[in-house]
Amino acid sequence: MTKNKFCVCMAVLFLMASCNTQTIDREGVNNATRNQKEELDFVRTKATKFEKNTSKHWEAELDNGITFIYVPEGSFTMGNNANETALPEHKVNLSHYWISKTPITTGQFREFVEETGYKTEVLNEGHTGPYVYDFEIEAFKPKYGYYWDNAFKDILAHFPEITIDDSHPVSSISWNDAVAYTQWLSKKTALEISLPTEAEWEYAAKGTDGRIYPWGNEIPDGTRANYADETMQKFFPNLEQAFTHFGVTDGYAITSPVGSFPAGASPVGALDMAGNLTEWVYDSAYKLTKEQAVEVTNPINTIKNGENQEKGGLWCGSAGREGQDPDEIKYGHNVRTDTRPADETDSADDHMGFRIAISYTKRN
Repeated sequence: MTKNKFCVCMAVLFLMASCNTQTIDREGVNNATRNQKEELDFVRTKATKFEKNTSKHWEAELDNGITFIYVPEGSFTMGNNANETALPEHKVNLSHYWISKTPITTGQFREFVEETGYKTEVLNEGHTGPYVYDFEIEAFKPKYGYYWDNAFKDILAHFPEITIDDSHPVSSISWNDAVAYTQWLSKKTALEISLPTEAEWEYAAKGTDGRIYPWGNEIPDGTRANYADETMQKFFPNLEQAFTHFGVTDGYAITSPVGSFPAGASPVGALDMAGNLTEWVYDSAYKLTKEQAVEVTNPINTIKNGENQEKGGLWCGSAGREGQDPDEIKYGHNVRTDTRPADETDSADDHMGFRIAISYTKRN
């Protein structure tokens, strides 16, 4: 998504929140019936591997290679009053859930497509195509005929030294595509798989101590996340929305294989929650006023308005440092835990993907 596109989205959201606040409904209904021990025992029966990670959270690996991390019930402060692109700070209480350790990979999405014959939205007649990098304008533009399996073909042809394979996160996926994947996998595994809610995503990323980045408050240094640094700058020197962090090299010009930055693990041990690709979450787009930012339990906004939230930052997103010129936070393209751009549900970019959850908060 381009900077201008993002600004339009945020303007629409602000207007929607100011003029039609009754459409924001964040009171979620949680249908969890198992306590923590029962939940762990249940998912253990589905797993090929079940053990605690270095963050002392239980991990369950399924036979398709997807690993879920168990997140016990808890409370945290969502949002950030110091960042105008984030939600106002408010207390959120969450029931237990699981979140995938990494984003869904190209290989994992390929299994879905090959088994079902699913065609992603950008290939539908009349769609403009996903936003991919265009060398003529040195920016992102929609191109029909590009999709999850060839989104980087121009870049790879132009720069043969850049490689990408099925271990990288799948990109150019719309929100509707991501939901279709979760519905397929839910039936296949008999688990309640979905996109995480925004609150579930943010809690798994920032924990209870309000950290700026998944690993803490230290500025990214090239060992914790894949974002706009000198490696990217070398290949895309004029990419407008990429506010380069000079003096840092993370080793990847575009996406990196999932899990490449273990030093960037979140409090629960989740990886790639900063950088690589922005990630769809389940919530429809919304913006809260300070008056609306009250304590909530299992929040989720399912009132459809054509746009949905994203989290996480991207390979060409900024570090999100305070006080920089140009402003690394203003446009939302950064790797902070509180960043929250939004986009149309049928939109897809070569810098947009998703991770999944096992969650018992009711979706519509």
